[in-house]
Amino acid sequence: MARLRDGALRIEERTPAERDRFADLVRVVAILMVVLGHWLVAVVVFDDGRLVTTQLLVVEPWTRWATWVWQVMPLFFIVGGRVNAGSLRRNLERSETTSTWVRRRTRRLLRPMVPLLLLWVVLGPVLSVVGLPAAIVERATEVAFMPLWFLVVYSLIIVIAPVTWWLHRRAGWWVLAVATVLVAVVDVLHRAGVPLVGQANYLLVFGIAHQVGYLWADDRLPFGRRGLLLAGAGLLSVVVLVVAFDYPISMVGVEGPTRSNAAPPTLALVALAVAQTGLLLALRGPCERWLQRSALAWAAVATTGATIITIFLWHMSALVAVAALTHLMGWWPDVAPASAAWWALRPVWVLLCAVVLVLLVLVFRRAERVGAPAPGGPVPTISGVVVAAGGLYRILEEGLYDPARALRVPVVAVMLLLAGLILLGALGGSPRERTSD
Repeated sequence: MARLRDGALRIEERTPAERDRFADLVRVVAILMVVLGHWLVAVVVFDDGRLVTTQLLVVEPWTRWATWVWQVMPLFFIVGGRVNAGSLRRNLERSETTSTWVRRRTRRLLRPMVPLLLLWVVLGPVLSVVGLPAAIVERATEVAFMPLWFLVVYSLIIVIAPVTWWLHRRAGWWVLAVATVLVAVVDVLHRAGVPLVGQANYLLVFGIAHQVGYLWADDRLPFGRRGLLLAGAGLLSVVVLVVAFDYPISMVGVEGPTRSNAAPPTLALVALAVAQTGLLLALRGPCERWLQRSALAWAAVATTGATIITIFLWHMSALVAVAALTHLMGWWPDVAPASAAWWALRPVWVLLCAVVLVLLVLVFRRAERVGAPAPGGPVPTISGVVVAAGGLYRILEEGLYDPARALRVPVVAVMLLLAGLILLGALGGSPRERTSD
């Protein structure tokens, strides 16, 4: 215990006075809730000798109401806006180019994904060769790569951040108002059957959350108890959209043809983000005081935050590993999904996933330690992000493993992703300690 306390005090001493500890706490809590939510809703069973995977949201539709609590990805983008605003200011003070800033931020975001990509590119065909059914291999790679949609959206948010920050400084709240109207227009067009238009809301909805982070950085949000009023207004807006305007109940993606407010994002997710923002504002004061008083609490937040991208990227691979070891080996009890026995075993399932995830993080966490980027102009930087995001999007759409392909993997998509990473300088070289910005 003394060693733990000494370690916490060392972290406390190394923490700059200007560090926004509450922002770190929100980011850590948001990602850990996403991880826990994915583990809890995963349903893995054998049906007539076939391995079947689905979601609790499909098996028990009433659980979709719980997604109003567990859909916290907007919070990560809010914190991202808070952090990026400060980073952009420092970049301006150093008289560095915006392309240097974009290059630095996107390398830090995308590089930790490289080990995951390389592992599954090799592992998929290997599992097929050793006799695992192709359908199971396909599903395993699909589940393992599911979290990577976030990298596509957030990397594009970073590319346009210099522009959105410029707009924020000149228009402030009006940017949010206009973007919200655009989200509503996209919703109408998407419901009318206009193809592809719904994809625009990934940038609009999460871009709105990112703009809220800019307001946070400027101290232009109503922190304190007034935040509870904002939380209530946001929650009431979600209820009105669901009840009166036929928006789906679920705030996360639901497998199959079922509609949700996450795939693509909708105006209901914006309203939920408003509610979450209000709660965040109300909790800021007590949480900041707690983090200042407790060195152990801050050490836990800082240590977890240092590997948060690795945790997020690998948590579904941990789930796949646990499913393979327990279900395919016949070690997991045969219980009906959502039964009393199934719920009783959830803590064991989550604990096993957590143990495997800790091991994966210990192995792959070094990929998050990225030093300063090599010089690169705006053309290779923006091209690198767009090409990498496009390749990753194609992998998510086509699947990483397909037995019908000659090499079992989507070669064009993988090559696009690697080309983008090369343009960003995210491949090669040994990882170094992360820079302060």
